[in-house]
Amino acid sequence: MKWIKTNIENHICIITINNPPMNILTKEFREEFVPYMEELKTRHDVRVIILTGEGDRAFCAGADLNEEGELTPETVLHFLEEDCRIYDVVNEMPQPVIAAVNGYAFGGGFELILACDIRIMSDQAKLCAAGVKVGLVVGPTRLVRLMGEAYAKEVILTGRTVLADEAFQRGLASKVVPQTSLINEALNWANMIASRAPIAVRNAKDTIQKTMDLEWQEAMKYELDAFITCQNTRDHKHAIESFFNKQIPVFQGR
Repeated sequence: MKWIKTNIENHICIITINNPPMNILTKEFREEFVPYMEELKTRHDVRVIILTGEGDRAFCAGADLNEEGELTPETVLHFLEEDCRIYDVVNEMPQPVIAAVNGYAFGGGFELILACDIRIMSDQAKLCAAGVKVGLVVGPTRLVRLMGEAYAKEVILTGRTVLADEAFQRGLASKVVPQTSLINEALNWANMIASRAPIAVRNAKDTIQKTMDLEWQEAMKYELDAFITCQNTRDHKHAIESFFNKQIPVFQGR
């Protein structure tokens, strides 16, 4: 593959957007990235995904403005549907996805980190919805759900740049570390998640996402169904045995 680099080791897949220096999202990138993510959905040996950008300058600076400039009223909807598959497939992954944000995350890059489950940022990370700066709308749906209406309006209507420290203070970033420590920190988080019972992790992520907009009773039913599913697994029974034997459980995903 040309536009993404991948490495799978110890149940963790690191995916690097390989279009430096700004790692923009082109048609060619979409054609590699989306099918690869679809294939990863079926892989039970991959428990966590880390997504980052090549180099030290940008995680992803958004879509290719040359492609956008060629759009017409007849072609824009198809383009948006194709573009949204990048973010939607990340959000749909049964495995948790950690964004290791190594620099600029502007426009579509900002949308991409919002689609991830956890965001670890370099102290050089800079975020910007950017849409209003180029006459477009970027990010409101995901940002409102993550951060609430007031902050989403502040960030999106101004188009201002959000630095890593602010992202951490507001809860958008789980941790901010020096650039040189970014991947190791993301791996620390990934290894922690990968050490947990994978069926439980997948069900927990699915429950969080599916119940967000449900009424209380319906959401609780979904949560209890997930509990019942996990309760019958070998991993759960092994964890109980390990607890009483004062051992550390080793989960097998079954």
